[in-house]
Amino acid sequence: MAKALIDFTSCDWHAALPDAPAVPANHERNLSPSAKVDLCDPCSWLFDLVYPRRDAILPMLRPEVLDAFYRAARDATPPTRRAAPAQLALAATETAPAAPAADGKQRQAKPGTWKEDVVQVRCPLKHRTGSPKKYWVDMRNRTGHAKSHSKGNGEYYEGPDVDFVLQDDQQFTHYCTEHAACAKNGGYGFIGEDGLRAHLTKCTSWPKATQKDKDAAETRRNQEPATA
Repeated sequence: MAKALIDFTSCDWHAALPDAPAVPANHERNLSPSAKVDLCDPCSWLFDLVYPRRDAILPMLRPEVLDAFYRAARDATPPTRRAAPAQLALAATETAPAAPAADGKQRQAKPGTWKEDVVQVRCPLKHRTGSPKKYWVDMRNRTGHAKSHSKGNGEYYEGPDVDFVLQDDQQFTHYCTEHAACAKNGGYGFIGEDGLRAHLTKCTSWPKATQKDKDAAETRRNQEPATA
């Protein structure tokens, strides 16, 4: 007996996942005037939410940005302390005085502001409205900060692409020219050997520079005027 053929269109987004089962699609969306994709109900909802805002959302989902975001989390568990019966009775009849306001060191600094006890660099890129005109970034976070900025052509800055400005009392002493991005910009500067070593250990996936790129970076840096 012949069996009827059932026209089945699968979700293109689910199909892109490794080892994902086929999911029926009943929506179409345009990636460009000449490119369409088929989506299931949840994926069509996510597409409508994310795709028009991808330039703002995708930088926030980069691993280094999420890592910094997770590390910024505060402990939300309230402290527990057993109160003596006398203290409970007193609390029922009196109003506790207001806690003193936290000083500047106890409050979390607003992004972009100057910190006295952290080595920082000033970022020359544009930031959201209301940000400090001189936008300071912790030295250890400058690579991730650069990657959160779009060049406007679907690409994002790498740390060496940005001319970060050091504090007046600091000076770059070590430079990386091992990576193509670092060499292209004359070397990625660090204020000590430990910083350079950490960069080389962390950024093993970055494309390597050719010897010609390394030599050009060295020449360019030697021609730049020395700064105090």
